[in-house]
Order: sequence, then structure tokens, then C-alpha cells
Amino acid sequence: MGNAFAENSNAASRSNTTSQILPVPNATTPYWRTELHAIDEHRSTPDLPSSCDIAIIGAGMSGVATAYHIVQAARDANKQIPSIAILEARQVCSGATGRNGGHSKIKATTAMEQIRSAPIEMLKEVWEHVREQPYALKKVVEAEGLECEFELRRTIDAILREEDAGEKKREFLECLEKGYRWTRDTSMVEEKNAEQITSLHNAKLAFTGLACSFWPYKLVSQLLSRLVSRNHVNLQTNTPVTAVTESPEGLNILHTARGLLKAKKVVFATNAYSAGILPSYEGKIVPTRATATHITPKKPISPHLSHTYNINHAVPSTGPERCDYLNPRPDGSIVVGGAQWTYSKDRSKWYNIWDDSSIIDEARPYFEGYMQRYFKGWEDSGAELDSIWTGIIGTTADGRPHIGEVPGSKGRRYIIAGFNGGGMAIILTSTKGLARMIVEGVSFEEVGLPRLFKTTEERLR
Repeated sequence: MGNAFAENSNAASRSNTTSQILPVPNATTPYWRTELHAIDEHRSTPDLPSSCDIAIIGAGMSGVATAYHIVQAARDANKQIPSIAILEARQVCSGATGRNGGHSKIKATTAMEQIRSAPIEMLKEVWEHVREQPYALKKVVEAEGLECEFELRRTIDAILREEDAGEKKREFLECLEKGYRWTRDTSMVEEKNAEQITSLHNAKLAFTGLACSFWPYKLVSQLLSRLVSRNHVNLQTNTPVTAVTESPEGLNILHTARGLLKAKKVVFATNAYSAGILPSYEGKIVPTRATATHITPKKPISPHLSHTYNINHAVPSTGPERCDYLNPRPDGSIVVGGAQWTYSKDRSKWYNIWDDSSIIDEARPYFEGYMQRYFKGWEDSGAELDSIWTGIIGTTADGRPHIGEVPGSKGRRYIIAGFNGGGMAIILTSTKGLARMIVEGVSFEEVGLPRLFKTTEERLR
């Protein structure tokens, strides 16, 4: 629900519970799931199919985009479109995709911090991958006629602390001098103009860059509806997969309360829940709770806030980072997420927790009066918090997603998971490469995905 590519997170520890990591019932309702599609709890057939070529676990952005690109890859390779089944534990797009910020971007401050964490040539691959995401999303939205409030926009990374502003200015100028490609789309706004341009009280520095925003649930549900209507996908909602085993003839067997499904290949588009049915990812992809909200003014404020935001707040010298994200909607309302610093010291509230059926109480007061506190021109807006929800992020031990063939699975199992809150910035283009691996049998390296994204035996040790 945040950054395009996570900074090194706290090392993920092994699970501290024996309960299986699976989506829970009665999840909090996010703003994005207030206008439901007819496909939300659809089952293509009354009974679970007994077999298919490819089974995909998860009907969020990763699962649906993978199915979409598998169909495209088969056509491009002049192959028969394989039979595809998507099994979703709850409703369509009820996991992280339906609970995030609804925007895709390179976060400038994250890009600068990443330089300390990985070889620069590998980071360049990531930056270019993320940079192409808005255009890839736009292409699919237009090709499929998806009505999801898609918009190419600028985004603002604002810094409210004087000391941080000086440091980030120096780092950005160094990146600019070295000619990193992401800086071509990014400009720096210095303190003299920062408040006026960002509309933020006490803004000391800002970076503006390319972004896109959209209604994630509408994008995913409409795209999935088209796949189902074309008979390219058999969708089975409210069907949790509790285990995946192997038959004597080498087929995957997906276990559900409704029966067994045999599949030649299986894709784990399970993000934070991956370790629940892939034990080798225990402690490598850890579920963590996050909070997002929807705020509505009494009437739309003019001029309209036209950018998305990441806001880096003033931080006490001994305190945790305070960074929020913000996505103004076309109707004048605002989606805001963050506030982790209000509860981060108590790990029992958020770390290795996959319960999104309740909110984190400490976060709610922070969002009350949020727009009035921080944004110029909103002091008398009467903006109120009208909904708050919890999302479950897949947090990885090394801050990088896991994409590709599951190590040791002999081409029978694949994973796309562990986005550290930044899945919208990498998923669509990643699934295009993953689909080629599945359909054509080519290697991770051959499809051109960033090397840092590859899931490997070494990363799972």
C-alpha cells in the first residue's frame, strides 16, 4: 500500500504462530469495494473443475493479470490457449489489491535510498521496470475498455523536515549528475516554492514525477469479467486452497473444502498468504497489517488536488519514519494511507498478522482532521473520515518481491508475491514476463524481468 520498491525492511523472522496463514472471513470494507461488480462472488461452474492446465491461486491484480498475459502469450506463440482456473479464497480483489492506495509511481526518496542496498546495474533494471508500469496499465485499460478512473498524473514526494530536505537535495543532485534514467521524469521543488506547489503546510522540499492512478477493484474485476466471458478462465470464488501437493504422475493437487483440483502448473498469486501453502516461503514473505482511509470534504475543494502524494513528515530523532500516501479521487475525496508510526513499536499489532477483519485502533485518531492539518485551503473544508480499513502487505526479508519458478519445482510451480506494499508499481509488467515463462518454458533471464525480483534457493535459505 505504499512504495514502488521497498527499502530493506526489518529482517523477517519465522512465523510465531501455528495457525495457517489464510485470508480471514468478514474483512473490513475498503472504499474500493463499495461498488461491487457482478463477478465478485462468481463461480463459472457449480462444481470445482477436476483438472486444468494452469491453476492460479488468487484473484487480485497478480492472479488476474497473469491469466490475461497467459492468454496473450499463447496467442503470440501460436499455441492453444491453456485451460485456466482461478481459485480465490474470498471475493474477487478482496486482498491487498482492493485495499491499497490506487496509484503507481517511482518514489524518488526510495530510489535514492536503494542505491545503498543493491548493485546499481540491477537497480537500473528495477527503475526502468517501474517507470514503464503506468504506460503498460494505460495500454490494457484502453485495449479492454476498462472504466476504472485511470489517469496519468504527476506525483509529489514531499519532505516536511529541514534536515531531511538538505540530505535528499544532495542525494538527488548526485543521481542527476550520474544520469540515472528515473531522474529524467523527476524534478526538484526547493523550499521557496514547496508550500505553494504542494499545497502542504511546512513543505521544505519536494520531488515531482510521473504516476498513474486508478480504481484497483474496477480494473481487476472488469478485466477478469472479460476473461470469464471469453471462456478463457474458470473462476471459483470463496474457495480457499489449503494445501498443494503432488500426484504420483507429477501433477499439482490443490486441496479445498469443495474438493481437489489437478493442474499441470500452478501460480501462487498469494502475496502475504504465500507461506500458508508454500512452506519454503515461511519467514521470507511475512504478512503485515497496514491502514488506509477515505476522507470526504463537505463539498469538492477548488482547485482540485491533481497529484498523488507521498508525504515524509517531521520525525523525532529517535522515532520511526513517518510517511503517508495520498490519492485524490476525481470526485474530490481523498484516499490516505499510512500512520504506521502510531503503532509500530508494538509488533503484536501488525507483524506476522494476517487478520484484516478489524482496524488498528491507534491509527484512527491520526486520520481525523488530516486534510485540515496538512493541506492549505482545506482548513474549512469540513473534510471527514468516512471509512477506514485494514490491508495485509506481503513483506519480504530482503525488501524485494519473489517472482518466477518456485525453486526445485521443475517448471510446475510459479510465484508472484511479496510486494512490500508496492505491487501496483510492478505487477502488470511482471506478469507479462511470468506468463512467457509458463507458456513458452523460457527462463527468468530470457523474459527480461529485473534480476532482483527473481525468487531463488539462495533467497529462501
